[in-house]
Amino acid sequence: GKFPYRTIIYSAIKKSGKTEIGGGITYSFCRLYGGSAYSIANDEDQAASRMWQRVVEVLELMRRKNPALYTQVIHSDHWEKIFKGRVIKFADGGQVNPGPHTLEYIPNDYKGEAGGMPSLTDWDELWAYASTAAERLWTEMQPIPTLPVSMRLVTTYAGFYGESHLLYSIYEALVDPDPHTGEPRGERVPGLEDLPVFRKGSYFCYWDEEPRMPWHTPEFMDEARNDPSLNGREQEYERIWRNRWVTGLDAFLPMSIINARMAEGDALGLVNHMAGM
Repeated sequence: GKFPYRTIIYSAIKKSGKTEIGGGITYSFCRLYGGSAYSIANDEDQAASRMWQRVVEVLELMRRKNPALYTQVIHSDHWEKIFKGRVIKFADGGQVNPGPHTLEYIPNDYKGEAGGMPSLTDWDELWAYASTAAERLWTEMQPIPTLPVSMRLVTTYAGFYGESHLLYSIYEALVDPDPHTGEPRGERVPGLEDLPVFRKGSYFCYWDEEPRMPWHTPEFMDEARNDPSLNGREQEYERIWRNRWVTGLDAFLPMSIINARMAEGDALGLVNHMAGM
């Protein structure tokens, strides 16, 4: 009657449906198991606009297309409160975990969530949780063993060496190759050997570096690589479009652009009054 894993990591390249999958799992969890679920992101705007928004869109569609089902799922007087507050209140029927049966979005604030009893926590882009406060929140919001069903869900792509400590510690334990064997440190999941899936203890990790979606065509990927905003920042392309760890030491602008602008300024007669100071 228990899930085999309590922490699930789904990591793939950009535009792989991570947020949609997170929203689908979270909504299904709230309907099937209940308890207090949380959508967590690095700041409040991100927490409200990612997975949380996907769930709200599903409920809004249900309210218009299938009002009878909607009244079974959400308390009838609760719709307006979803937009004015930050809590979705689910009906109590068919739940496994003790109530209240809610989904709430929260920013990265471990002090405000101390002592909670989360049945589900959904973490968006864990690579950005780089502070001590973020690590404390991760510890504070861990699965609760006394609940019938309790788990963590992470959707993210790779981060920066030396910065994204929380995510890297998980990656290192499950995915990173052992220097002696060349094999990932985590165990391959039986039956899923053809996929980049690894497990260790109560952790389950899917870590994919390949473009697999129908829209990830060679033309799409070439366009992403040649995006002007990534000009000279090859490591950022590797991180978000290949899901690979990078150092974060790329210059924001390549020297070729800086030198060209300097030459242009010289030709216009611009003077650097800070030179020699």
